[in-house]
Amino acid sequence: MRIGIDARMYGLEHAGVGRYVMKLVETVLKFDKKNEYVLFLRKNHVADFKNRKKVKVVETNVSIYSLPEQLLLPIIFSREKLDLLHLPHFNAPLFYPSKYILTVHDLIKHDSKGQETTTRQPWLYFVKRLGYLFLTSLITKRAAHIIVPSEYVKNDIVKRLKVKESKITVTHEAVSGSLKEVELTPTEKRQVLAKFGLHQPFVVYTGNVYPHKNVDLLINAIAIHNQNREVDLELALICSRSVFWERLNQKIKEKKLGKWIKMLGYLEDKDVSEIYSLALALVHPSKMEGFGLTGLEAMSLGLPVVSSRASCLPEVYGEAALFFDPDIVEDLVEKLERIIKDADLRNDLISKGYHQARKYSWDKMGKETIAVYQQVLK
Repeated sequence: MRIGIDARMYGLEHAGVGRYVMKLVETVLKFDKKNEYVLFLRKNHVADFKNRKKVKVVETNVSIYSLPEQLLLPIIFSREKLDLLHLPHFNAPLFYPSKYILTVHDLIKHDSKGQETTTRQPWLYFVKRLGYLFLTSLITKRAAHIIVPSEYVKNDIVKRLKVKESKITVTHEAVSGSLKEVELTPTEKRQVLAKFGLHQPFVVYTGNVYPHKNVDLLINAIAIHNQNREVDLELALICSRSVFWERLNQKIKEKKLGKWIKMLGYLEDKDVSEIYSLALALVHPSKMEGFGLTGLEAMSLGLPVVSSRASCLPEVYGEAALFFDPDIVEDLVEKLERIIKDADLRNDLISKGYHQARKYSWDKMGKETIAVYQQVLK
């Protein structure tokens, strides 16, 4: 059989979806030696797959979330006479006439709405949001099958989009291994802290700072704790610079919280690993997630996780995180104080975190995806 994968979002430059597409392609090609694959890739990744057996690469430089995506991709895909096409994101071409399966990572944009969630002009945001709602409704109904990263997303799709439960398969994501657990000498610890302007104890947040990530609550919790306690707690924010990053940075300056909140921006994996080795915990305050990979990465490195009790996070983290209500700042303050004071609690979370992270495997995800292909092709 001839299976196509829309891999235009292949690569870490496309954040979480990009990592998923990379691991999807890598593991499917690793374990499926029977079917022929057609990869639709951007120019900068075409060379990665030259001379691979049973793999054809079609250079596809059509922009993501664009009108050409809807008009040109059906033609490009159809030329390859595919038995099945895998579209790994909701930006599927509406007019593609043949059989496809779809990966839906989350329905966050259904709830995360309003002018504060966008950089677009109000009229353009309104048009794009209507387009998103219309497209997701139709493509999920037309898909031969849907893959999701958690039971939470599966149930959300069944409830919101009225898709049959039997049409949806959960394939969990996993830790990539790009971050490494490190042990620093006392001198190296001082150097890392000085490099980033940090002082222990500190907690860390990693990820983007869109409104649904709820980072404002975390910042307020740090401020409340430090106003009432003898030991100051710092927060290291590791996130790509964007309009939302700038907005948050401005808020921190206005509230004069810069001595406690360190905006570190984007960091290389080596720097992130070193900061994790010195942190008290990773805090994941998000109100909406499709999987929650950041916490699993921290667990795999022996860093305790304090997480909101929201969306898929209790499902993915199990008993390996200390949970709080994402709408109650006092609850997070109390959990932070427990993490600071209770060494036994930290050690328990570290032990459980190692075990929880090992439950998930990209190889398992790849094999489960191939099983979906086989099921649909029958």
